[in-house]
Amino acid sequence: MESNLDTISDNTKQLRTHFEKVCEDIISKLNEYIDYIRNTEELCDQAIQFNDDLENKLVNAFNKEKKCKDIKLKLSATPIKGKVILDVGGHKYTTSVDTLTREQNTFFAALFSGRWELQIDPDDNSVFIDRNGELFRHILEYLRTDSIPNDVMTNEPLRQLLIIEAEYFCIHNLTHIL
Repeated sequence: MESNLDTISDNTKQLRTHFEKVCEDIISKLNEYIDYIRNTEELCDQAIQFNDDLENKLVNAFNKEKKCKDIKLKLSATPIKGKVILDVGGHKYTTSVDTLTREQNTFFAALFSGRWELQIDPDDNSVFIDRNGELFRHILEYLRTDSIPNDVMTNEPLRQLLIIEAEYFCIHNLTHIL
């Protein structure tokens, strides 16, 4: 009988040991699954944050694009049409806004874009530009004809002065020609 009790005792100990091992394995797996769940939650939080950031960036990009389009629309609307009188350094020149704004991204395209309120002389309706009026006749002639006379091209001091004026008025094609 004692032998049976010893066997039962040994079997019980083995069963307990096996049970404890199974419990440890289960606890280990549960901890592993808890880690997986935590990692998944972190990834979900990161994905949500990334999505929110991306949506904010898209909204900002859309708003910036809308502002740019609005500005371009305002710039493309030229409030002054037809004839304009320029008072350049005391010299009066009559020309058209179309002639002055034929090239884009120039001083004149900006001047007549509506971005600035033009200061028009109430006496003669001229727009004053504080530059050399004698040199401006060459600038205006270029804008009208898209060419520079040979006598200007061979006169180096005049050509250098016209380069300065062309740069001031942002007439890049003229600067390139000179």
